[in-house]
Amino acid sequence: MKIKWLFFVILMIIVFSCRKTISKEEENTNLDSISTNLLITKHREVKLNAKAKIVVEDWTEYNKMDDFLKQYHHISSIDALFNANELSELAQQLKDTIRVKKFEIPSVKIRLNVLYNETLRLADMATINNISEQEIYLENENILNAFSALNLKINNIIIQESLNDDVSKFVEEIKNSSNSDPQQEKPILVRPKKDSSKKEILK
Repeated sequence: MKIKWLFFVILMIIVFSCRKTISKEEENTNLDSISTNLLITKHREVKLNAKAKIVVEDWTEYNKMDDFLKQYHHISSIDALFNANELSELAQQLKDTIRVKKFEIPSVKIRLNVLYNETLRLADMATINNISEQEIYLENENILNAFSALNLKINNIIIQESLNDDVSKFVEEIKNSSNSDPQQEKPILVRPKKDSSKKEILK
């Protein structure tokens, strides 16, 4: 009886090991099948304007994210999945550390959350067997579009701020000019005197 039980246990271990090996081989086969395919994006990238770049110059987390995402414009599917965890970590750091006070507003925070959620989806895809190329491509596009949406919002904030500053300066200049120039007195019109000598000649 004990021999039969021992034989059964050994058999179960062998079966479990075989299943694990087969599963691993299927996963490797799936990764190998997408390793040579490149994800070439077609979305219109939005970059920061010159003034916005100056504003985020000391925002370390943003700059790290910006540099890391550059490779995702032309990347193999396998590399996109392989780097997905690191990408999601950078997105979380960016979301949790807004170092520019003027960006601590709901519209910016929403875009940061969208970006983070998209990177999490790509990281989840790395754990799924038989993921399709199209799914990876679409998620890659979603991430890049989310980052462009963030850049667009930052640009709009900086542009609006610049316009407000220009209007304020213009109004201030008008006030200063009106205060510095005293109101000039209206000129007094003097009627010319009639020539009395002409009257005497006429007489």
